[in-house]
Amino acid sequence: MKKITLFLLLICFSFVVIKFNVRAEGYDALPIGKNYLNLSNLVMKPDDSHDAFTRDPIFVKTNQQYTIVLDYGFLGQHSDWLGFIYIGFEEHPSSDTYDLILIDDNANERAYIEFIPCEEYIYITSLPMIPSNYNAIMYEGSYADFSGFEPYIDIDDQVNYYGVLPIDYDAPMTLEDIKTYIHAEDPNGNSINVIAESDNYSLGSMLPGTYQMIFMATYNQIAKRFYLEVRVFDQSAPIIVDPGIITISLTNKTNVDEIKESITVTDNVDGLTSSDLIITQDTYTQATSIGSYMITVQAIDSSLNSSTRTITIDLVDLNGPSITGPSDIYLYTLDSPLTSEQIIAYYTFLDDVDGLNVTTQLSIDGYHQTQIPGVYDITIKATDQANNYKTKNIDIHVIENRGPEFSTDEIVLSVDTAENMTEQELIDWFTEHTLSLGFNVSHVCVLYNEYETHENEDGNYYVYLNYDLNGESYSSRVRVDVEQVQKEINYMIYLAIGVPAIVGLSTLYIIKRKK
Repeated sequence: MKKITLFLLLICFSFVVIKFNVRAEGYDALPIGKNYLNLSNLVMKPDDSHDAFTRDPIFVKTNQQYTIVLDYGFLGQHSDWLGFIYIGFEEHPSSDTYDLILIDDNANERAYIEFIPCEEYIYITSLPMIPSNYNAIMYEGSYADFSGFEPYIDIDDQVNYYGVLPIDYDAPMTLEDIKTYIHAEDPNGNSINVIAESDNYSLGSMLPGTYQMIFMATYNQIAKRFYLEVRVFDQSAPIIVDPGIITISLTNKTNVDEIKESITVTDNVDGLTSSDLIITQDTYTQATSIGSYMITVQAIDSSLNSSTRTITIDLVDLNGPSITGPSDIYLYTLDSPLTSEQIIAYYTFLDDVDGLNVTTQLSIDGYHQTQIPGVYDITIKATDQANNYKTKNIDIHVIENRGPEFSTDEIVLSVDTAENMTEQELIDWFTEHTLSLGFNVSHVCVLYNEYETHENEDGNYYVYLNYDLNGESYSSRVRVDVEQVQKEINYMIYLAIGVPAIVGLSTLYIIKRKK
């Protein structure tokens, strides 16, 4: 009899081992929910113990603490005997068994045990249950981590949902806007409330990038989550403001970096400046003559949106010719007046673009070729081929350099005339001429002649004369100046000139006295 009993026990043991080995292959996945305790895996013992055992092994993490929590309603009458009620375990493949007494939490009307399995598979060999509800759970962690009962979720059930929501940066959305896109229903098709468990989008910078939002809906004590990836994108390209045609002087040509500084660029997201502009085309930099050229600039934002603009640059001649020459011109009254051409010839005109191909003129002429002493203003204007001009103001100084000029009455003979007359002819001419004037001059004679013996000596010498005028006798003198350059002087010449002069002066004196 004992042999038969032992044989039956061996068969049963072999059956259990075979059963474990077969079933363990399909139960090597952790639950997708928090609860490891699958109530459909429990089988009530056929005795009256009101205990159950697991038909299939439970796959667990070795050396990880677990907690089983059972509600009083699940324990039923077992809750009256807490302190004596235990849960039995068998670990595999070692087949180690042990029992753990349930710890009473009377205040919350539940009981629990904490354990740490050493093997990957466990069987519950004895689980007390007379359930009026199904609040039973096995989860990772301690009893202090207990947050509520949650049903076991089928391994094929979907607990977490995922989605991506693109949002244009220029059209942001609020949390409430986004929630309208997320819906949850119970198994009967009725809508249930969805709450935002976390929100990195509306509470963040909302700049282009990726943000996560987690929405949760709960039904039948099962919480499921929707993980929403919010992708904020920027599809607006930077705006390059058209500066119009840029005009630059050829002689003061700037580089493209300086030109970029005059170009404004904006972006809806990034704080772009002119320094962010990229030159993609450039016919301007190598230009050496006036004309129309271009550069093409490109702006790229952090979202790789780009825009380009081609800018026209006109290289022009903006400078008039240079005028080099004196600021003042001096000439004497006896000099020939200067013509406009002669004045312009004093100066050099050079244009930075047209060279010597310059038009010149006197734009202001206060001189007018006058020989009257004074200072006169003139302005020279030089114009290049682009009608750029420069002017130069000049003063013309007309300087007096003439001495006194003599004039004589008719009684004074020229030297040439007097040289061709003898002394008697000169006296006769004088007498006759004075008679024609109404005066009677006679008996003209030389009283004393200092010059006669000093012809070759420097000095001032006098010739004294005597003559009768209208019956009265008069005397006078004529001064003769001798210089060394004179080799020979005929004093008769002085007589020819001086005598009539003295007579004339005397005559005028007499007439004045008579009046």
